[in-house]
Amino acid sequence: MKLLKLTALSLLITGSLFVLSSCETDAELNRTTDYTKTGIALTGAQVVPVSASPALGTMDVFYTRNSKILTYTINWSGLSGAVTGLGIHGLAPTGYASPTLVQTFSTSAIVRCATVSNTSCGTYKGTMKVDDVVVKEADLLNGVYYVNIRTAAYPAGEIRGQIRFQ
Repeated sequence: MKLLKLTALSLLITGSLFVLSSCETDAELNRTTDYTKTGIALTGAQVVPVSASPALGTMDVFYTRNSKILTYTINWSGLSGAVTGLGIHGLAPTGYASPTLVQTFSTSAIVRCATVSNTSCGTYKGTMKVDDVVVKEADLLNGVYYVNIRTAAYPAGEIRGQIRFQ
């Protein structure tokens, strides 16, 4: 009888450990590691203060926790002139501006639209390292960084788009 009780207790403990370890594995499998958002709008209405520009843009972003790299593609058209500045700012939620520029883009790397003869249309592709010092993963995933495109006519920004994954 004593042997039966010890065997039952041993099976109960082993079964409990199996259940606990399998829950941990399930939680790990369900953890999101890649984030993607396409078609994020860039408009003058998002700039602080609001820009009256009719220009529009879109942004596609991809972030993976494994590499801690944010990859982005930004497209725009209808700007009042050539891009004088382009960058990622933060920390600031929608409706607020940030003086902190966490990444600047070289305007010489802009690819102009083939069908437009002026500089009001273009694309920029790049990456940004999320180092958890200057750019923190929690802040990126909470949507407090934004892209701002400036022109001579709109030095504070002609169009802007918040980097969000939801």
